[in-house]
Order: sequence, then C-alpha cells, then structure tokens
Amino acid sequence: MGKRGLLGIIWYIVGIVLLVLIIATWVFYAGGLLWFKLNTYRKIGTIGSLFGYISLYLFVLTTFVAVRLSLLERAYGLNNLIRFHRKVGPFVVICVIVHAILKIWAYSLSTGETWSWDFAFQFFPYTWDLKENAFILARWALLIMITSVAVAQVGRIILPFRFWKSLHLAMYWVVAAGFLHAIAVSSTIQTFPVLGMWAILAALWTSAAGYRLNYLKVRTKNQRWILESVQYETYDTHTCRFIRRGDPGSFSSWAPGQFALFRMKSKLWGWSEPHPFTLSCIPGEGVICCTVKGVGNFSKRLRTAHPGTEFLCEGPYGVFTPDFTKEKKLVFIAGGIGVTPFLSMIRYAVHNNLPVTIDLIWGNKAKRDIIAYSELSRYVKKFPGLRVVHVLSEQKITEKLLEETSSDGFFWEQGFVSGAILKKYVDPDGASFYLCGPAPMQRFVLKELNEVFGVSRRRVKRELFLLF
Repeated sequence: MGKRGLLGIIWYIVGIVLLVLIIATWVFYAGGLLWFKLNTYRKIGTIGSLFGYISLYLFVLTTFVAVRLSLLERAYGLNNLIRFHRKVGPFVVICVIVHAILKIWAYSLSTGETWSWDFAFQFFPYTWDLKENAFILARWALLIMITSVAVAQVGRIILPFRFWKSLHLAMYWVVAAGFLHAIAVSSTIQTFPVLGMWAILAALWTSAAGYRLNYLKVRTKNQRWILESVQYETYDTHTCRFIRRGDPGSFSSWAPGQFALFRMKSKLWGWSEPHPFTLSCIPGEGVICCTVKGVGNFSKRLRTAHPGTEFLCEGPYGVFTPDFTKEKKLVFIAGGIGVTPFLSMIRYAVHNNLPVTIDLIWGNKAKRDIIAYSELSRYVKKFPGLRVVHVLSEQKITEKLLEETSSDGFFWEQGFVSGAILKKYVDPDGASFYLCGPAPMQRFVLKELNEVFGVSRRRVKRELFLLF
C-alpha cells in the first residue's frame, strides 16, 4: 500500500470515528438511551435531535471535501472529492428537513396541536428572546440551504457558473447559522459532554472555512501565470504553454497525469470560471502546459488567446498517476483528447528512461485527429518498452495508409477499442490498466475488459473530468 492509500484509510477512519462519537454522545447524553421511556412528543424530539447532530457532522464533512484541503486531495483526488460533495449535498438537505419536521411536530404535540403552522413559518422577529430569534435564523437558513443546493444540482446545467456558484456560496452562512441555532435553542447542547461535541464540530468547520477563505485571499498572487505560446497540434487541438514570473510555486513538481484548473483574465468579468485540463508536459521544467481540444467556448478562447494573457492556474490536482516504482507493466486506453494524461506519463517515462513497458491503445475518428504524432513516432523508435496502437473509427485502414505510415512505428486497427483489439495487443497478467476518454467509451471499454480478461472495474484506474 502506498502513501496515498494509507492517507485515504486514515481520513476514512477519522470520519467514521467522529460519526460514531456523535451518535454515542446522543445515545448516552442526549436522551437516546432513555428513548423508550419518554412520552410521544419527547421521543419525536429526541430523534429530531439525532438528525440535527448528523446534519452538523455532514456540514463539516461536505465543507472539508469542498475546500481543497491538500492532505485530503492527495488521498482521493479533487475530481473524486467534488463528485462525492455533489452526491452528499442532497442527503444533507434531507437530514436537516427531517430534523426540522420532527422538531416542529414534537413542539406542536407538546402544545396540544397536531401541527403548528405558525411555528413552522414564523420568519420575522416578534420578540427580543434569543431562543425565538434563533428559531427564526434557522428557518431562513433552511430556506436558503434548499435554494442553494437546488441551484447547485440543477443550475449548473442551465445557469452560468458565476450565477449558481455565487448562490451556492451562501452555504457558508447557512452552516454558521446552523451551529448558532444549535447552541442557542438546545439546553442539552449547552451541557457537557454534548457541548464538547458541538465545540469540536464547530472548530473543525471554522478551520476548514478559514482555510478556504485564506486560500482565496492569496490565490490571485500565488497562482498567477502568463500564457507564453499556443502551439497548434491538429486542426482543432492546441497546446498552451504558461510561464510564471519567479518560482513556479505549487507547480515546481507534479506527478505525470495530474491536472490543473485554469481561469482566464477578462477585462469585463474578471477571472473566468475554472476549467480542468491535464498537465501535458514533463514535470519539473518550471513551465506548465495543457493540450486542449477546441470544443467548448473556453477551449476556443484558449486557441485564440494572445501571449501575455494572464491566467490563474490552480493545482496540481488528481490521483490518476502511476507509481512507476511499483507498476512496471502499464496499459493506457484513451479515447480522443483523453490521451493527454498518457502523453504526460509517456514523456516522463521516456525522458527518465524508466524500466517499464507501456501499451497505448488510442481511439480516434481519423488519422488527422492524432496529436503529438511525430513525437510519439520518435518515442516508439527510441523507447523499446513503448507500443502505440491507433484505432480509427471512421477512416478506413487502407493499404495506402499502412504504406505511408510503415516507418512510423505504429500499429493500426479499424473500428472501436473492442475486446478483440485489446486481446490482440494486451497481456493482462500483472498489468496496471488506465482509462481516460468520453464516458460512453469508458463504459464500453470496461465491459470489454471484463468480458475478455475478467478485469473488474475496480482494477481499472479512470479519469473523468466532470467537476463543475
């Protein structure tokens, strides 16, 4: 097990232990152990308290996942953390809503009503009582949280990034309001050891939020890079090269296969939304490069950007990186521009003359879509452990094509990256499988690997850039 795996296990254990301690606190000190002896409305209120405690825990968890804490990112990868954050978000809302419903129900029963609508929808202050105003604060926080999470889940599809992201940032205010509400209205939380649990969660959340705020404060200064050049690779693909005045900071080194988030400077709107691109050049040279296919608005703007344009480059991020000290037999399967992590890995292996074998199975529509063609041709002749198989889905593999490319050192196949092609070129024994490309292509290849070699999904390391 490598350092990354060990770090991931440590974080996992910390999260589970914290959750167990919270539930144990509820059981032994917040009424859980006496639940069967309570009357009806107290039973309901006690279960509501449990959902409240779990909500506070999930607030801390989702905040830690979202603030790009370096130790956490090294263990799981930024893309995996953001996908986890996106999946857990709705569950947090459900827990808070259940907490609110149960607490309102318990209050209503304690006053002799079935349901108190006045209590549920009192959004404006009518007294100076701290506890009553804490309830009002919680109602507003719940309303804003539902709106914020809904906008983040749905808005990213139909709304500009600047709009839905700004609304979603209101969650910091929501979480702070949740902690204040808990300490103000709950007499149980105001007593030890439940107060200790609240203090630990509040301190953890405050430290995570503070870490993020400090990062944003210094980001413009520490992550500013200058576009040096744009090199056209094919008719629709280009490589951007960036330099930095002074030391490269966090990019002084990175692992081949990692990526960065790029923001372009605009005179009208300031910094653009972040876009993830693989760092396609060799690590440690003091520059960073990304190879981009011009399919989106931002990618097309990159293609026509002028040298000297300022960018914010955040990173390096990601765990889609081989351990070359342990993985000696590598199988890279790429679809289209999904080859960029593998280009970085191949360049690194060739540059350092690593004792590894690499099979690159690369699907494209036609020969004209192949980037770094001449460079890869030099590598396969120079580096005996490298084999490149080009699979063309639309252009026919003719005798003329084979004759024209006979001295390039490549293998050519027609169709898609299928089980038959994989079986022809890949020896699965002891191999490490890496896969990057469009989602439909990845699903198809995973199915083929399993059918032909019995390779499970868990054995294949994948990269999907679905961050924002």
